[in-house]
Parts: sequence; structure tokens; C-alpha cells
Amino acid sequence: MRIILGLGVAVLLAILLFLGNFYSQMKLDISPIVDYKPQLTTQFFDRNGELIANVFDEQNRRYASFDEIPTRLIEALVAVEDTAFFEHDGINIEAIFRAAIKDIQAMALVEGASTITQQLVKNLVLTREKKFVRKLKEAILAYEVEKVLSKEQIIERYLNEVFFGHGYYGVKTAAAGYFRKPLSALSLKEMAILVGLPKAPSTYDPTRQYELSMSRANAVIRRMRDLGWIDAAQYQQAINEQPKVYNDTLTQNKAPYLIDEALKQLSATIPDIKSGGYKITLTADLRV
Repeated sequence: MRIILGLGVAVLLAILLFLGNFYSQMKLDISPIVDYKPQLTTQFFDRNGELIANVFDEQNRRYASFDEIPTRLIEALVAVEDTAFFEHDGINIEAIFRAAIKDIQAMALVEGASTITQQLVKNLVLTREKKFVRKLKEAILAYEVEKVLSKEQIIERYLNEVFFGHGYYGVKTAAAGYFRKPLSALSLKEMAILVGLPKAPSTYDPTRQYELSMSRANAVIRRMRDLGWIDAAQYQQAINEQPKVYNDTLTQNKAPYLIDEALKQLSATIPDIKSGGYKITLTADLRV
């Protein structure tokens, strides 16, 4: 018994020494998360306020402040991605142990147990490779992020950074693209569709895989019911809803020649015209 206990203590000390050494040598750079400055879509309007085109470089994104994000949408996200989000410090130890057991049984990294904070770290500063060292960095950086940012700031960054499929980055862009709605007008089912997308954006893209997308959304809604966050009536209404989904082009460019000329004239004075998130009103009248 003493030998087993001694071996256990030795293994634990070895692990602690390894983690301590790893932490001391690791370069902790969370500035891309703390000083979050994503690429934003510039929008051109005509003199009557009608949208002429969305112009972007690599990522089509319209930014949503935390105050714009409905509470129900946050609840749906937390329900399906990280139920203990508002209680943990960036890492969910219980979930890690559950995932570790499954990984050991499968002899591979099959379950990640990543919190929303860890997912944000992965998207902004790390790669997506499934390796132990990367997961360890992810956990350490998530802990560091939570010491600097509030939960609200983390949610805001996550929902603006994540890819929702169909060329939409950020939840505001996805809501406008898929449903032609502002965030404030979304139904519970539409919110569930959106928060279900980051897991597999192509698989659950509602413009291509409508039934799969509805199935994923229903799983989100069931999770909210099981947690007691919605009542039976809200659950049934959301389950029964079949939202209309639009398959619009990303630019929605109604006047290509006009936009090309405007970009040519503005590029010299506004170098980040395609990524700065500007709203530009032209003198043209689309009705004419």
C-alpha cells in the first residue's frame, strides 16, 4: 500500500512539475482577444438609405455589441455549449475529467470539453489541431483571459468572431443573412438555429441542409427545456416553428459599376475601406 501511495505521489509531483515548467516557458499572448479588432463589412447606401452593397475583404462581419444580443440567444448558446459558463474561471474541471475518461477509453482525443472561453482562444490565437499540448495551452490561456475580461465581454467577442456558415461571421451577420432580421426580432427557434451552427457550419447550414439544421435547433431547445430555462408552452411553440430561411448573396450588390467607382475614389483616403466597417451614403438614387 505504501509503495502504491508513493508511486501516486511521485506521478502527481511529476505532473505538477511538468505543468509548472510548461507554464513558465509558454508565451502568453492574449492581446488578440483583449484588444479584439475584427475585420468588419463596409456597407454602401443610396441617398434614401437603401442598401446598395456589402463590401468586405476576407470576412463578412457586422459587429454586435453585447447590448444588442438578446438574453434568450445567450441562454441558448450557454445551454448547448457551456452550461457552467457563468460559474467557471475559463475551465470546466468536471467536464475535463468526463472527457478524459472518454478519451482514455477511445485511446484518442474524441471529446474536447472546451468552454466558450476556450473556444474563443482556439479561434483567435491557436490552431484547431487535436493535440494534448494545444489543449493545455488553450486551457491556460482561457484562464488568463477570464482574469482580464468579464463574462459579457467574452460572450460578445465569441458571438462576433465565430463562423456561422454560408460566409457569415458573427451572429448579427448570420441573423441578417439567413432570416433578414435584426437580432432583436429573432424567434427562439431562429436563435437556436444560429447557436447550433458553429459546431458544424457546413453540415447545419439551413440553406442547404434545412432538416438537419432544424434537428440541431430542436436539440438546443430541448436542452433549454431540460435546464428549466423555458416552459412547456415556449418549448412546443419553438419546436413547431419552421422559420423561412433566405439564400442571399453575400454582397447583395445592386449597382456593381457604382460600387467599383466609389471604391476606386475612396481607397486612397480610406485604406481599410473593405475591412473597417464603414457606413457610406452615396448621392445616387437606386429608384432612378
